[in-house]
Amino acid sequence: MTWGKVRRGVKLVMTPGPVEISPRVLSALSQPSIYHYDSGFIELFKECTEKAQKIFSAKDRDVLLLQGEGVLGLEAAVACTIDKGESVLVFENGPFGRQFGEYVKNIGAHPVFFHTPNDRVFDREGAAEFLETNSNAAAATMVHCETPAGLLNNLEPICRKAKELGILTIVDCVASLGGAEFKPAEWGVDIAVAASQKCLGSTPGITPMAISSAAWQKMEKKKVPIRNSYLSLLDWRDTWLSTKSFPFTPFTAEVYALSEALDEILEEGLEHVLNRHLEASNMVRRRVKSMGLSLWPVKEEYCSPTVTAIRLPDQMNDLKIIQDVKNRHGILIGGGYKELKGKVLRIGHMGYQANRLFVSATMDALEDVLNHSTVKS
Repeated sequence: MTWGKVRRGVKLVMTPGPVEISPRVLSALSQPSIYHYDSGFIELFKECTEKAQKIFSAKDRDVLLLQGEGVLGLEAAVACTIDKGESVLVFENGPFGRQFGEYVKNIGAHPVFFHTPNDRVFDREGAAEFLETNSNAAAATMVHCETPAGLLNNLEPICRKAKELGILTIVDCVASLGGAEFKPAEWGVDIAVAASQKCLGSTPGITPMAISSAAWQKMEKKKVPIRNSYLSLLDWRDTWLSTKSFPFTPFTAEVYALSEALDEILEEGLEHVLNRHLEASNMVRRRVKSMGLSLWPVKEEYCSPTVTAIRLPDQMNDLKIIQDVKNRHGILIGGGYKELKGKVLRIGHMGYQANRLFVSATMDALEDVLNHSTVKS
């Protein structure tokens, strides 16, 4: 099967990830494979790690490039730091925040949930009180951008408070790193977990992580540290960070692609890239309101600059809209996920997607379908 048959007429992907990738990144993927211990690849991997560290804005954090989709890093962050029987504070206002609780239960630890409705962000005062009440917890987990709901949580005050109380912080920045302001060192994030296929503008397969010294200490003090495992962060520390070797074979093509994608960000300038995402998100939201539709978050200030969730009237069929936009215009947009399935449409504006031309074409296509197609249930 050729890639043309897979895409089936899709000319532009505007989903919340994997995202459309640039011609430069596509070209990098097509480069010949290489032995992962060749000096040229070792140097490329080193340079790619250094670029990711710049995107994280975290000179005092160790950066790893785990070889796997973002969930690998999220599971590893919990499994490598938390002991059986410990309590973990799970901040959740959507499926990905709640999923952290499953990772906690998987290792025999106890999740304690701070629940917020999925159309609004965490309340700062309520979060602070929750942290103080549960100050004996081993760690706190949270999601920066909850993509199913199009929310961007303000995590800085929560992480700062957690650090004051000596609580380890684990943050999912999968859909925000490279698209929204995120400063793990300044905010007090101990483990930040990103992914290559979102705002970084590459293909799925690599999980950049920024890890603090406090997190490494927690891993070392774990009753039974995770070793000789695909989840082991200590194995990565003792191979790549120490000897520039690998615990297993890395995905060479995906490293080529991510390295090129990070070059694009750094050449444009991170501040400019973040502003471009803001501009794209503002365009989408203006068009949504002009069509007489509303956003899923109850306040526009809660909306993420990387993905927009559009609230659907009850009579509208999301699957029919998505199919019509694809068939009539060759543009692929996203629908709802988990409990929001059938309730929202989602437009991704991450990385290469976040430009005026793509956004304008996508919103024109959506408006055309809503005006001229039968999209009722």
